[in-house]
Amino acid sequence: MGRTPKFRFLALTGAVLLTAGAFTPARAQDPDDLKRGVARISLMNGDVSVRRGDSGDWVAGVINAPLMTDDRIATGASSRGEVQFDAANMLRFGANTELRLTQLEYGRYQMALAHGIITYRVLRSSDANAEIDTPNISVRPSKQGSYRISVNDTGETEVTARTGDVEIFTPTGSQWIRAGQTLMARGSASDPEFQIVTANSPDDWDRWSDGRDRTLLQSNSPRYVGPGVYGTEDLDNYGSWTNVPEYGNVWQPTVAADWAPYQNGRWVWEDWYGWTWVSYDPWGWAPYHYGRWFNRGGFGWCWYPGVFGVRHYWSPALVGFFGFGPGVGIGFGFGNIGWVPLAPFEVFRPWWGRGFYGREGFNRSVNITNVNITSVYRNARVNNGVHGVGVTEFQNGRFNSIQRLNGNQIHEAGLVRGQVPISPNSANLRFSDRQAVATPRSNQNTRFFTHQQPNPVARQPFNGGGSATTARSQGSGSPAMASQNRSTPGESSGSWRRFGSPSGPNSSPQASGFRGNSSPSSQIMRNDRPPQAQPGNQSVAPRSNGGWQRFGEPARSNYQNSSPRSAPSGGNGQSLRISPPVVRQRSYSAPSSSAPRQSTPSYSAPRSNSGGGSSRPSGGGGNHGSSRPGGHR
Repeated sequence: MGRTPKFRFLALTGAVLLTAGAFTPARAQDPDDLKRGVARISLMNGDVSVRRGDSGDWVAGVINAPLMTDDRIATGASSRGEVQFDAANMLRFGANTELRLTQLEYGRYQMALAHGIITYRVLRSSDANAEIDTPNISVRPSKQGSYRISVNDTGETEVTARTGDVEIFTPTGSQWIRAGQTLMARGSASDPEFQIVTANSPDDWDRWSDGRDRTLLQSNSPRYVGPGVYGTEDLDNYGSWTNVPEYGNVWQPTVAADWAPYQNGRWVWEDWYGWTWVSYDPWGWAPYHYGRWFNRGGFGWCWYPGVFGVRHYWSPALVGFFGFGPGVGIGFGFGNIGWVPLAPFEVFRPWWGRGFYGREGFNRSVNITNVNITSVYRNARVNNGVHGVGVTEFQNGRFNSIQRLNGNQIHEAGLVRGQVPISPNSANLRFSDRQAVATPRSNQNTRFFTHQQPNPVARQPFNGGGSATTARSQGSGSPAMASQNRSTPGESSGSWRRFGSPSGPNSSPQASGFRGNSSPSSQIMRNDRPPQAQPGNQSVAPRSNGGWQRFGEPARSNYQNSSPRSAPSGGNGQSLRISPPVVRQRSYSAPSSSAPRQSTPSYSAPRSNSGGGSSRPSGGGGNHGSSRPGGHR
């Protein structure tokens, strides 16, 4: 009988937790929110720049920077990085690489690689629909595996399946490649040709990527969070997990005694989501976009990841905003704006999505109530729990002097429920005070083949003027394009084949399984923004000897499927070659055991026949709907 009160308490606590968690999935399944997925820069070495899809501005990348549909990434020399889409899907990119995120939504990730090298990694079992488009083919990973994809300056593509199988699509057919194989493709997006060879041995780029895999797979933190939470691998080296009776497993960062959440970073404006916290803490993704914070008295701050076993959804931040102090800010009745991290189970009022969308009309959907903040939020009663800046500093992106607020300052404040009535400007688009260094080298009118047409998502251009869409495309059946780019039959010789043709007697059984591509969604997609720009014809290398084939033609008897990189590319006696990068500066990296080493490249890039320069593309989460719980998290 002595255990009965304790048992009832635990049962009641469990019921409360379950009820609180039950609000999360129901409210989070807003179709508009789920179309606007958010990825993050999870690792960055060297110069990485992001071209924002809502403004066209190039800004310097940082760790934990949020990425959305239509954003582009460009890297400088000796640079590399990683984008994490969810707990299973991630993209690693190397030096002198440019790619565009053409589709980010819940469970669907699509991108276009203009040039450079990437590895798309499906680290764990995943149902996500992923696609990587290049100037002449579309790559669709289907299961766990590591898929290396490179594009040189002439538009030739090379795909290597290190582990797992991957399917390649073109307008005329598709082709599977298996682990240990490399497919090389060249020619126009309307009629490419390809050959499959045995993959080269792993080089420095592959070893670095494998080391990153080991770091992520050895992490203990993912086991403590519910489905949908990602980016927790960074927590291992910066704190520890402990069990507390009220909440179960919580994470405590190893920080200074006067540290508090939401004080080391900045507020950035993101399309649809509005004010979004970008943390400068190296582990600062999951603890600021999922779960809640609380203070354990003498033990310090702890992060509660939310009810275990319940799916969680991404939020731009989990705080309460309020105005305080004399003066009138721009569009705001106070001279200062503050924020306080929400404690577990406190009511959360989203400020984004339908009803708040757009930068104009900030006096709509705004509710400001005069209250004592300490009577509303538990963390406001904690020393160093509340922070703020002047409204002018907030709007101008100056967060170098965030104030620590005391009880007297917030005794009378205006609690904001709904949209924060501060209109952003271009300063709020930056992730840091640094300037973008890496600049793209590709023609903005590069055409890509895309198997699945990206779903148009309304974007609010930062400078106003109506909504934009995430992709502008031209059908692969366009008569104009077909007449310009289709090659003359009979050009091919050797073992290069046209997609959709039967394999020859010497082709590997592992390379079979292709099928005709009748999907009406297969398109030639341009990498352009100005619709009036007309790209020139895709450069096609001469189809001389060496065994390239085009699907639709009989396979050649000299097809060598067992020779690594045995066939020439572009008729110049070389195969498609990509050099791994040399990392010279580091913003954040995996442990030293997996850091890249400077070594002699396994292969070098072929020289371009135009421009006089050398072609040097060198080498190099999970639920993204909004988190809009109906009151609990």
